[in-house]
Amino acid sequence: MRRAILLATLATLAALALPAAAPGKEVASLTVCGSDGCEKITAHAALQGFMDGGYETLAPERAGPFFTVKVAMRHAGDEAGGWTVQYLRAVNLVRAEADFGKDVWTRPAGVTAQALRRAARGLQPYPAEKLGPVREPSPVAVEDPPARVSHPASGGGSSQLALAGGGAGAALVVLAGALVARRRRQRPR
Repeated sequence: MRRAILLATLATLAALALPAAAPGKEVASLTVCGSDGCEKITAHAALQGFMDGGYETLAPERAGPFFTVKVAMRHAGDEAGGWTVQYLRAVNLVRAEADFGKDVWTRPAGVTAQALRRAARGLQPYPAEKLGPVREPSPVAVEDPPARVSHPASGGGSSQLALAGGGAGAALVVLAGALVARRRRQRPR
């Protein structure tokens, strides 16, 4: 009976040592702008779909008329910065700048694609010439090209918290095991 209580207590302590899930950053709004004005998107499903990223794809063959999309972020109810991407309505593609000045092209899906098209309706797009080059020069052939990560890990450091919490939980389990072994040795037989 004592052993069951000790194990239940240790399991509870180990669970408490793990960090709670922290609320992450989320898209607060998308503002689609053309040369003559802007239209804001606040529908939760469209914002969540944008955050999920759509489908990564190849750049279009050539530049086309485009809109800018200003992405506003929120964390725990507070403003958390943002960035701007380009949206090519005619081919349903979004261009975002990635690491090292590279571009990532995605095709928004479902509700997000509909919301972007609806917001751009009635706005005058920027001319294709202002978009700049859409294709990067062909890279020099290499034997083993590096892997490309489509989406950076989210969480802003929560994995470090999980490691610390998991380490603390593991330490508690080891300590409990040592205490049980010590008590067994001390019992008279």
